[in-house]
Amino acid sequence: MIPKRQMARELVVMAHLYGCEPGSNGFTPASQQMFSCQNLLLTQDLLRDTEPALAQQVCKLLQQTNQHGSYHQSIDRRQIGFYPLINELGAQSITRIIANLTAMGTLWLEQSPPQRHSARPLKQLLDEWIALGDWLVHTAAVH
Repeated sequence: MIPKRQMARELVVMAHLYGCEPGSNGFTPASQQMFSCQNLLLTQDLLRDTEPALAQQVCKLLQQTNQHGSYHQSIDRRQIGFYPLINELGAQSITRIIANLTAMGTLWLEQSPPQRHSARPLKQLLDEWIALGDWLVHTAAVH
């Protein structure tokens, strides 16, 4: 477990590196980089058994999103900006989520016979997490 002081320092450094500070000229939530809350919920469900601490981080983020979001919008329409997502989870957790989802996909493909139509939701979920990871790498390279 990372001490709170070290975690706070890492978040400040990460925000600076990625140019994500609110109000900066870097990538901010206003840049329209958004992540589906429905996919966060699916991620939490998939990670609950294998990575409970990671699933709990995602759950906490969903709770925060529900507190600040519109109650008139259903979960399948709600989105969260990349910055708050990265700020809450951190680069290491995002990497672990991608690795776990990839492992799940690999196990699913090893089952015989895999059904193509049931793979679509997992692929879409993984694609969204990879897009977040790519954005993270790209913004780090720019700054």
